[in-house]
Amino acid sequence: MNRIGVFTATRAEFGLLRPVITALEASSTLEPVVIVSGAHLSERHGMTVSDIQAEGVAIAARVPVPLISDRPVDIAADMAATLKGCAEAYAALDLDAVLMLGDRTELLAAAAAAVPLALPVIHMEGGHLTHGAVDDSIRHAVSKLAALHFTAAEPYRQRLIQMGEAPERVFTVGSTATDNLKAFGRRTRAQVEAELDLDLSPGFILATFHPETLGEMSPAAQIDAFLIGLAAGREGRRVLITLPNTDAGSDTVRTRIEAWAAANADWATARTSLGARRYLAALTACDAVAGNSSSGVIEAPIAGVPCVNVGERQAGRLRPPGVIDAPLAPEAITAALRRALSPAFRAEAAQVPPPFGDGRAAERIVAVLEATDFTGLARKPFVDADRQGRRS
Repeated sequence: MNRIGVFTATRAEFGLLRPVITALEASSTLEPVVIVSGAHLSERHGMTVSDIQAEGVAIAARVPVPLISDRPVDIAADMAATLKGCAEAYAALDLDAVLMLGDRTELLAAAAAAVPLALPVIHMEGGHLTHGAVDDSIRHAVSKLAALHFTAAEPYRQRLIQMGEAPERVFTVGSTATDNLKAFGRRTRAQVEAELDLDLSPGFILATFHPETLGEMSPAAQIDAFLIGLAAGREGRRVLITLPNTDAGSDTVRTRIEAWAAANADWATARTSLGARRYLAALTACDAVAGNSSSGVIEAPIAGVPCVNVGERQAGRLRPPGVIDAPLAPEAITAALRRALSPAFRAEAAQVPPPFGDGRAAERIVAVLEATDFTGLARKPFVDADRQGRRS
């Protein structure tokens, strides 16, 4: 059995890793070894390790980090703690490779921890662009540390090859978000109301807003613009909004959202975290998604739900037709929401063929891993291109 470490630090990333963990559990030659860190172990961020346990997933190691504040210097300290803790966990667990997904600060630390151990890194969801966040540079850095790559779409694969990655090590498999939605199915508003103990009639908007870490506006100005536009454009719907991740500026965004939801409690509800399954339930039952989460430009289009994507945080990702981009200005957000909530646009978004694969991404990932010889895999080539653009 090859022991594959699976690193997870956030609610969103675990949801996308879950289909792969399930497929690894079913493999006769691979064994998933789950390592939990970051916001999963933070009371302030919902202690979402409980969601992992509720899924019946065995946790092999926990790597706690301070998460003292959202100041950049404290986030750097969290990265240092993650690097140290992951290196110790990897060594103790006798892994053959470590799998990770995405572009968070803690992910870069987790990938760097594998380097001195000559432990191959397997990276999911590389090749994206997100111009408005530091995630962009982190994602590319993790890609350069990784020995194997699994991308959600062919343009992302080509971007990694352009970065010098060997084509035979980069696989377009689709997104596990499609796997999740295909397996999970749709939920009705009544089912979501019962599960969350909320009144969501006559319909609701699912919102998430994270700080735009490379934006020119302050986090306070960003979230204020979003909330003003959201309130004016909701067209009588209720709003269910989840609190932000641990990025720089997130404390300000969190405080502003909580105060706003309390002041508008007759139609707005803020939740620290819904968990992967409850979030997908809400996403499939809502009238529209709004904010700047990657779920708005990936999961929402797969589910056929309109999305108003705000600001530059997700700028550069592929844009399915059901996504409406709006700048961080209240009037623009209001206008985009009204368009997204119109019957014509909702019908159009629901009819768009699902992008990002056919729901078999995890199956393809595990098939590649079962055929992989992990011995010496950490020794990766750099593939140069000649002047004519051909690769040598």
